[in-house]
Amino acid sequence: MQYPWLNPLIDLLAAQYQQNKLHHALLICGAKGMGKRTFALELAAGLLCEKKTGLPCGQCKSCLLLETQAHPDFFIAEDADAKSIGVDLIRQVVNRAQQKSQLGGALVFYIPDCDKMTEASANALLKTLEEPGNNKYLILTTSAANRLLATIISRCQQYVLKPPKLADLSQWLENQAVDIDAFSQIFAKVNGAPLVALEYAQGDYLTQQAAFLAQFKLLITGKTSAFEFSQTFDENYYLQQLDWLNQAVLSWLGAKLETQVQNNQQAIKRLVISDLLALIVQAKMQMLQSGVNKKIVFQSLCFNMLDKLKS
Repeated sequence: MQYPWLNPLIDLLAAQYQQNKLHHALLICGAKGMGKRTFALELAAGLLCEKKTGLPCGQCKSCLLLETQAHPDFFIAEDADAKSIGVDLIRQVVNRAQQKSQLGGALVFYIPDCDKMTEASANALLKTLEEPGNNKYLILTTSAANRLLATIISRCQQYVLKPPKLADLSQWLENQAVDIDAFSQIFAKVNGAPLVALEYAQGDYLTQQAAFLAQFKLLITGKTSAFEFSQTFDENYYLQQLDWLNQAVLSWLGAKLETQVQNNQQAIKRLVISDLLALIVQAKMQMLQSGVNKKIVFQSLCFNMLDKLKS
């Protein structure tokens, strides 16, 4: 396996497969940067492999076809140009699931970012998700399980890709072109998502973070305007920027909580800082919704935070 922290769950599911106890609908949850897609493809390869062990041998016809993305019994329900997974795409899954395997083995369907399914497409999947047929499997992955319909979740066996410990990544990191110290610093700040930490460590994450927070300090000290600070927004890294804000405000609140309240003004300051945290969380939830203009949400956040600080 390319990513060692995925091995325990892959082995568990392979064992279930060998014992004929593997659920036909698998919901794999995990934060961005945990390797959900790699996990799903490895699992699919194991289910399709002619060796029938639940793990891919990498040598049989099925494994070779999957490697070249030409396997007739494997279908990925995604449209790179669409912001959501529409009902037409799901109907392709439903229709294909009613057919027989072309190679005489399993049929496997993979729905990445399944939280992007519209309500209509999710409802269209329900019957197939509940009873796809013998030797037919659906693999769904998401980083936002809370956005799924309860009827989808209830029909799946759910598993979570948990962040590994830094110490368990030492051998993997030896094969990566990355500064270990930089990776270690970033790893703790991205909630233990190895691939996110690797991407940032190979770039200039720490420099960007320092520059962003320097501008935030100017905002809260009244040395720059909300509009000027909003210009630091980068839609490609909006989750990181919100996390930076969240961490900075949490640290600020923590420092205030360590000191004894001497007057009402200090108590009010604590409440104001707590309100800033609530605003950041609210903005994050808004940005995670499909079709939302994230830059406008960030601009509103900047003005709302400044208003709170002035109140």
